[in-house]
Amino acid sequence: MAELLAAPLEKSEIEELKALFPDFQGEVPEEAAYWKKSDLELFIASNGQLRPKGEAPKAASAFLSRARQALAERKIGEASQEYLSWCRHLRAGSSYQPAVASCKPVASAPSCPAVPRNPLVVPCPKAWCGQPWTLDFWRLHGSQMWWTCRSKSPAFERDRKGQDTADVEGSPSEYVDYARLLQQMDPQCSEENALAYPRLMMDGWCPFISTEGLRLLERHWKELAPPGVRDLSAKWIRMFTKIFNLEFLDFFARFFKVSLGAPGCISRLHVTNNGGHTWYTQLEGRRLFVLFSPAEAAKLAQEEGGAVDHVEGYAAAVSPVDIFFPNPKRHAALATANAQTTVLEPGQSLIVPAGWWHYAVHLEASATLHHAFWGLQTRGSFSEELREAFIASKMPADLREMADRNISELHGRIMDDDDDDSDLDV
Repeated sequence: MAELLAAPLEKSEIEELKALFPDFQGEVPEEAAYWKKSDLELFIASNGQLRPKGEAPKAASAFLSRARQALAERKIGEASQEYLSWCRHLRAGSSYQPAVASCKPVASAPSCPAVPRNPLVVPCPKAWCGQPWTLDFWRLHGSQMWWTCRSKSPAFERDRKGQDTADVEGSPSEYVDYARLLQQMDPQCSEENALAYPRLMMDGWCPFISTEGLRLLERHWKELAPPGVRDLSAKWIRMFTKIFNLEFLDFFARFFKVSLGAPGCISRLHVTNNGGHTWYTQLEGRRLFVLFSPAEAAKLAQEEGGAVDHVEGYAAAVSPVDIFFPNPKRHAALATANAQTTVLEPGQSLIVPAGWWHYAVHLEASATLHHAFWGLQTRGSFSEELREAFIASKMPADLREMADRNISELHGRIMDDDDDDSDLDV
């Protein structure tokens, strides 16, 4: 992730270079904002023929090739049911609304209330620090990182079918090329192309755990939350890292995640673990969210599972209901449910309160930054979140016992902490 903190070229700088070569007829690619100025000048002067070394356009995707090979080796002959349902839904030409009794748009507000009770779409500040973190940013600075991409995300303990457990390793740089290729070759998510262009999502990626990523997080973490969000998790994580003699920022970085997705990549209907609220900020592209309140849980045929040892995370409560074409026998109750939807655009944040069910699908190649957070009203399960993040399954029994005692002690301190101040100098 070399030059991670390098500032992109301003639009005015690019226009000045174009003005020097009036015969230039091509288009300046978005990633050129991160080139050296001399490289961009050479590109324009050559009428788009000379690119920086390593920037030649690729006709194929290494990630897609590995995905096809992995599916063939595992004898997986069909896509996940969620994706096939989405294909059918698009083919029907219907709106993005699920098959429910009523569906209304998520409300908008200038900021998040101190205690979120209902979903809200909140605009990012005009000078928000994450504006440059587009697909090109992650493509250029993520070549040295590696992550697991899954056909069904978040992972769930009881997933058994091959198409639900398919996974492929890849770098963010490779993944962005893959996502853009699918947007070019299969933007309508044709069911006939489901195996030729398999959908896998890079979900729960932690870009800030690297050395350069930590520098970026250290510089900006206090500015990342949407306006109004009161997040006490940083204060309690500081307490936790002191007890276990850990570096605060190293551990805190795990709680900020990025999802990269190709058109049609789906995040299954689930609830955030351990009573957390979640905010999602769209960095590039559009992403559809469908939400159900906790009161609708009985109509969603909730399934529960245990912890899954995946660094990208897992879901403890999911719904098997097909929200567009529900099974008329097993899931007829969905027809009486109420839902909310929004298409999240770049520069917008979605606040998902604790206990709310949410499903999401990338409508185009896109990137989303997200973060689970806790306050006084949801703190009861935060110590369990810390336990899962810290106590690996392979930890020796004696160390695990000591860690359990320390976390139990911390839980008591958190429950006694009535200071609703998220602006402490942590």
